Amino acid sequence: MQIHLERSGGFAGLRLIHDIDSTALSPEQQAELNNLIEQSHLFELPAVLRAEHAGADRFQYKLRVKRDSHEHSVELDEAAMPPNLRPLINWVMASKRKA
Repeated sequence: MQIHLERSGGFAGLRLIHDIDSTALSPEQQAELNNLIEQSHLFELPAVLRAEHAGADRFQYKLRVKRDSHEHSVELDEAAMPPNLRPLINWVMASKRKA
């Protein structure tokens, strides 16, 4: 599985890009990641999620996941993030800090 996450915006306007290849993860990390993807219902989300009211200094995310023959991308504003997607985003962000 391949994951690509881009986060931009925020107060400082910094851009973070992180790619994960699940074959480089431990079996436990792979299982956790798969579980988070299933719980997020990522493959059921629309390609774009925008907040009703734009907010200054909020993050924007682009997330792409390739798993087997499935690939799905989602572009979203921080304020429009579904609660079930937040744990996956947090996990990917935390893996970036550990790298």
